[in-house]
Amino acid sequence: MAGEGFRADADALAARAGQFDALAQRAGAIHRDLDDVLSAVGECWGGDEVGRSFASGYLGAARDTLGDLGALPGRLGDVGGRFLGTAEGYRGGDADNARTIGSADA
Repeated sequence: MAGEGFRADADALAARAGQFDALAQRAGAIHRDLDDVLSAVGECWGGDEVGRSFASGYLGAARDTLGDLGALPGRLGDVGGRFLGTAEGYRGGDADNARTIGSADA
């Protein structure tokens, strides 16, 4: 293992970066579907003491979770963008190093 150096497959990284758009769209669709169903069902636990107790523990967490799920498409898109930027950085570094090595040979 020693002396093998560091390797990065910029093409594979860039290809994987492109997959995040579809994941972001899927997460967005899941969020919309869940939000629609929860809105349609409404507060089905009732207004008695047990229902109010359930609501006090459920509503805040449900809103937070739905909000986090709603933010997920943007976050996935950001990760894909960072992967692509990293791949481009590797490619640029390789090209710069090749030019430097080539000019040293001249």
